[in-house]
Amino acid sequence: MSDKSKRASPPYATFPAFISFINRLRETGVPNKIDPSVFGNASGSLIYSVLASLKFLNLIDDNGVPSARFIEFVKASDEHRTKLLRQIITEGYPTLFKGDLDLANISAGQFDTHIRDEFDVEGSTIDKIAAFFLAAAKAAEIPVSTFLEKRRPISSSPSSKKSVQQRKKPEADEGEEDRPPPPPPIHAEISEKALEYRLVDLMSEAAGKPEVMQAIITVITFLKTKNA
Repeated sequence: MSDKSKRASPPYATFPAFISFINRLRETGVPNKIDPSVFGNASGSLIYSVLASLKFLNLIDDNGVPSARFIEFVKASDEHRTKLLRQIITEGYPTLFKGDLDLANISAGQFDTHIRDEFDVEGSTIDKIAAFFLAAAKAAEIPVSTFLEKRRPISSSPSSKKSVQQRKKPEADEGEEDRPPPPPPIHAEISEKALEYRLVDLMSEAAGKPEVMQAIITVITFLKTKNA
């Protein structure tokens, strides 16, 4: 297992859901531990994705204990939050701010390649990570290039649609019955990181099925423990 695949998952929750949770804590106060019970009746996928985001941004530790910065961020006024969020984002994504990349002039393709290589993720997962980062950067008043602001989702790009069409079975040609059967398809290997994201997505489909939800959480916990 490479070091990259062991790194924490970057935020892939929706930024509005992330901020909504923060605002809820502003009203109720910050508990000693941020765990699923704090989210009330929220879906499992939302809970897991927000918790993963908080851990990646060093706002809670692996045990869910909130940091001093997290508590300050929750209690801060909207104006002060902008400055704090800027610090949280720049420190949370060190390779985007302290490496060779120039966010003021970066292309969407450069950004996607960096996220793909740095965190071992693909396709729609990159879209989710990009969506959170761009929304957070805007809220924190962090300048990014216009190319990145106009980024199009990978999952809905023309090349992606073309590849899907190419995978569709063509209409049978005359005399096809005499042709030998095609070889079995070769399935691309899925990384444990990509599997983790897929399992989180499945939580939404398993809403209302506690046994299935628990099974998914068990598998995700196993992957986390295996990579520790």
